[in-house]
Amino acid sequence: MGQNLGTELNIDPLPSLLDITLEDIASGLEAHEFTAVELTNAYLSRIEEVNDVFHAVLEVNKDAITIAKALDEEMKVTGRRGPLHGVPILIKDNIVTDDHMEASAGSFALLGAKPAGECSTITRLRRAGAVILGKTNLSEWANFRAVNSSSGWSPRGGQTMGAYYPNSQPSGSSSGSAVAAALGLSFAALGTETSGSIISPAETNNLVGLKPSRGLIATDNCIPISRRQDVIGPLARTVKDAALILNTIAGRSQDDPYTWNIPFDPIPDFSQSCDDEDLSEITIGLPRNAFSDVAAPVITAFENAVVTLRGLGANVLDETNFPSVEEFRKLDKATKNFVITAEFKSDLQSYLASLQNNPHNLCSVADIIQFTKTFPGELYPDRDIEKFLWTEAAGTDIESEKYRSAIERESLLAGTQGILGTMEKFELDVLAVPANAEIPISYAAKLGLPVISVPLGFYPTDTEEKLNRRGNLVQFAPGIPFSISFIGRACSDALLLKVAHAFEEATRVRAEGPLPYYAGF
Repeated sequence: MGQNLGTELNIDPLPSLLDITLEDIASGLEAHEFTAVELTNAYLSRIEEVNDVFHAVLEVNKDAITIAKALDEEMKVTGRRGPLHGVPILIKDNIVTDDHMEASAGSFALLGAKPAGECSTITRLRRAGAVILGKTNLSEWANFRAVNSSSGWSPRGGQTMGAYYPNSQPSGSSSGSAVAAALGLSFAALGTETSGSIISPAETNNLVGLKPSRGLIATDNCIPISRRQDVIGPLARTVKDAALILNTIAGRSQDDPYTWNIPFDPIPDFSQSCDDEDLSEITIGLPRNAFSDVAAPVITAFENAVVTLRGLGANVLDETNFPSVEEFRKLDKATKNFVITAEFKSDLQSYLASLQNNPHNLCSVADIIQFTKTFPGELYPDRDIEKFLWTEAAGTDIESEKYRSAIERESLLAGTQGILGTMEKFELDVLAVPANAEIPISYAAKLGLPVISVPLGFYPTDTEEKLNRRGNLVQFAPGIPFSISFIGRACSDALLLKVAHAFEEATRVRAEGPLPYYAGF
C-alpha cells in the first residue's frame, strides 16, 4: 500500500502542507515566516512530486510565481488585502480563467476554446489576492459523457486516483480538486456541482465539501451542464476554511442573473458560524427512508453521529421521512435526469456560441458527439457517449410542455413531497444524511439547496475490496473515508456551516484520522 505521508511534507519554514489551514498561512505571511513566493513554490514542488501518480492537476499556471511575487511586494507596502492574499488555490477545469490556462472540461474538444472573459468567481479570488495555481482534472464534461467510464477520468488528464487507497476511485466529478486538497497540493480547491460532484469526492477524500445555495456564487463563464442547477463551491480540509473561501466568492455578479436575488446585502461573514458549537436552538431531521442504499459501516457511524449531535444540544427528530422516495426510486436514469439533459443541450450550445476562440468550430452537442467519436484521444468507444445520447433524445426545447411537466414533477418529488415539505411538516432547520445517500443529495441539487459534507469515518479493516462498475478502480476498501452531510433551506448556508463546524470540532475525524496513503515515494 505504500507509506503514510509524514514529516517530509514540512518544507522549512512552512508548516505541513497536508494540514495547513488558512489561519496558519495568514499567521506565517503576516509574521514574515515565509512569503507568498515560498508558499507557491512549495505547492508547485508538491504537485511535481505526486502528480504523476495521482493525476489531480491538469496544468499549473506558468504565471503563478510572478503573481505571488507581486503580491509579496504589495504586502510590504499596504499589508494583506484579506485572508486569501498570497494564498495559492486550484480551480476545476470547467471554470474559465483569464490567463494562459485552458478551460476544457477535460476534453480535447475544447482545447484553445475560451470565451472573452473569465468566471466572475475567479475575478473575486484575484481581487482578494489569491494566486490561481492551476487547473484540476475532473470526470470529463463533469461526468456528463459516459456511463461506462470511471470517476476522475478525462482524455486530457487521464485517471485521477483517490487519496486514501491505492488504485482507488476518487469519486467526482470534482475529482482532481478533492484529491489535490487532500494531498496538500493546495490548501483548498474550487469544484463544481450539478448533483453530487462536490459532496461525493469530498467524502471519498476525507474533506469538507460545501455546495452552496444556487445563486450565492456566480457561475458565468463555466462550461455548463445546467445553468439552473450548476454551482461552484470549495473543497477544503476544515469547515472554517470553507467558510472563509465562501466569504470571498459569494456575491452578486452582473453576468449571472441567478445571483441577483441573493437576500443578503452585504454578504454575511460566514466564518462567524464557526464561533461556537451550541446547537440547542437547532432542530435536525433524519429522513431514514432515503438511506436504504447506504452501507452498514456508514449507518453505524451515522448512528454515533446522531448521538454526538444530540450531545451538542440539537433537537434531532427521527423518521422525518420523504413521502416521494418510493416513486423516485422507480424512475429510470433517463427520466430522473431528463431536465438537466435538456438543459445541457441548450446551455452548452449557448456556451459554445460565446467562445471567442473555437478551433474545432463546435456549435452543438451533435458536434461534440462527432468530435468525440472521431478524435483518437477521446478513447471512444471504450468510453461511451451514452449521456450525450440522452441529451440528443431529450430535445432542445426547454419551453416545451414535456420540459415544463418534468420541472413540475421534480418540484413535487424533491420539494413538496421531499425536502421542503418534510422540513415544513416537522419544523426542521436542517437535515442530516449519510453523504452517499443518493436521494437526499439529488433532491437538494434539483432544488438548489445548500449541502455541506463533513468527514464521518473510514471503512473498517475487514471491508472486502470491491471494484467500481467499470472494474478498473477500487471503490470500497479498508480505510476509504465516508462522510455525513447536512442539508438546509435556500440561503441557510451560515446555519449549515454552524452545524458542520460544531460536528467537526466534536468528532475531529480528519484531524485525528489516518493520513492519505503515499504510493512509493
